Amino acid sequence: MTFQELQTGDYFRIPGISIGYVYRKTSDSHCSLNATNQPIRSHTLVKKLTGAELKEYFAQQMTAAEHKPKPVVRLKSRPAPSREKAGITKYGTIN
Repeated sequence: MTFQELQTGDYFRIPGISIGYVYRKTSDSHCSLNATNQPIRSHTLVKKLTGAELKEYFAQQMTAAEHKPKPVVRLKSRPAPSREKAGITKYGTIN
């Protein structure tokens, strides 16, 4: 099957490319991989994913997202200098 024969929205793999790469047809000349739109030739040979393959792919995506470590946010906290120590009042600098 060629890319041209797919319908927009179909998921597919390209023979010879790693099994982990699943593409989605976004238009007659473009496909997406991980939300990145890229051009593709209409005569490129593709393998359309079956329903079972799609379920397996989405299940892998969900488990990968669950196991992804959450980013740790560390804030550096330091006390703000008081106005008296800095020599600044509410109305300006102390002379």
